[in-house]
Amino acid sequence: MGVRIEALEGNRLQLHGDIQTVLDVPARGIAEGFSLAFSDGTLILANWIPGGPACQFAIAAEGAAMVKIVRQGLGEALELDWNFDWIALACGTETLQPYALPDGEDVLQLTLDIEIKEVA
Repeated sequence: MGVRIEALEGNRLQLHGDIQTVLDVPARGIAEGFSLAFSDGTLILANWIPGGPACQFAIAAEGAAMVKIVRQGLGEALELDWNFDWIALACGTETLQPYALPDGEDVLQLTLDIEIKEVA
């Protein structure tokens, strides 16, 4: 069946389907955007749309899942057809960055790029 992800009031994401849960999107995710990484190698970038419970989604890296972005109210919903082992939510524009692989390489690996700021 897969998973359908929709925005809810209160800056939350509702997951329906094989995984039934609600994820809270932290303030940084609302301000800077957030990423959803899936065990099949799919990476989705998302932005919260002001004015209601609405998100805009974009595919950053394609994995094995069939991904559909559909209209939902003021924004979009995300439909993924795959059996996932895990889904991770990360906030901020630099949290997850897919890197380009040379042609011919088929690796389902995402680079985790976390910026660390030290206060003097």
